[in-house]
Amino acid sequence: MKKHVILVIFTVFIGVFFCYRGAAFAEHTGPGKYNDEDLKKYETPQRTDGKTTPNVSDKISNEKKSEDLEIQAREYWCSRGAPIVRAISDAKDEIEALNNQFTEGGENVLPDTVKKERRDSAMRKLSAAESALAVLDEEAHAAGVPPGWIRCNV
Repeated sequence: MKKHVILVIFTVFIGVFFCYRGAAFAEHTGPGKYNDEDLKKYETPQRTDGKTTPNVSDKISNEKKSEDLEIQAREYWCSRGAPIVRAISDAKDEIEALNNQFTEGGENVLPDTVKKERRDSAMRKLSAAESALAVLDEEAHAAGVPPGWIRCNV
């Protein structure tokens, strides 16, 4: 009797051992159950037309790249426009300072000819800077750049 029990236990053990190994296990998986071979198929999904399916991380990295490119473009146009805007501001400040130069008694500090020459020089600087800004505005508009980028208003 002991021999029969040991034989049955041994047979069941061998059957279970061989049944649940690699390929034999795949035969016993029912619907909704996956083995390692099934999972390997889906680790790197392939399309039937030879192209690989897009990866979500690629989409995120593409969005990040486009944001980086936009930031670089914004900085480029801002760096081109900032010196011109600064020159316009400086010229206006110089003109205003020349117009407001008085002594404590309210008399002009500079003779009219010197004051006129300096004001004309500042007006030429202002005119040149404004025309340079207009040219840059046209160039940026042709390139599709938003107007605030040139004046660094972002």
